[in-house]
Amino acid sequence: MKDNLEDFVRDHQKDIRNNPVFRVQVQRMCQLIGVDPLASRKGYMGEILGVGDFYCELGIQIIDICVATRTMNGGLIDIEELRERLVRKRVRGSEPIIEDDIRRAISQLKALKGGYKIVQFGNRKMVQSVAREMNLDQSKVLTLAQHSCKFNLEDARVAFGWDVDRILACIDDMLRSGIIWIDDYNSSQPEYWVPAFYMQFSSRNS
Repeated sequence: MKDNLEDFVRDHQKDIRNNPVFRVQVQRMCQLIGVDPLASRKGYMGEILGVGDFYCELGIQIIDICVATRTMNGGLIDIEELRERLVRKRVRGSEPIIEDDIRRAISQLKALKGGYKIVQFGNRKMVQSVAREMNLDQSKVLTLAQHSCKFNLEDARVAFGWDVDRILACIDDMLRSGIIWIDDYNSSQPEYWVPAFYMQFSSRNS
């Protein structure tokens, strides 16, 4: 079976590299018969598929983008915004990128222990690039802001029934880490924006 798969991959190598959906299907076939094409860049299937170099290059580009945007988003970036930035960053004619490619590349970055992982707040899938664990309160507040990209103290109080001290403790921690920004134009009821959400919202409407 492994020999047949190797022949199949060789015959369709160009399609595998140029068609991201087909690439995922072939990788899943490999997994079904116990072959991990990502186990080693020097592995025979990795060489045939070209995935060793592909995901290594993609991982480096993900790190570059996450580091470059960290001061703007506190180390959280929408996975679709990351994909769009990767597409713009890569050389014209490079292999197409889909979400599954990003997931696989990030799985290879775990060995660096830099905090790279995919997290989800409601329907929002984000790439986290700092070694920081979100607590439950922070996750709930971010989920609350997933559609409007912002919230205020009253929004959190109504949604969760928390007292003011608990909400402010959550807000202060996220402000210090840069996950949220404060807009205190209305000093009596400041708003808190999630830049990682807003940046993706703006790009979709630009």
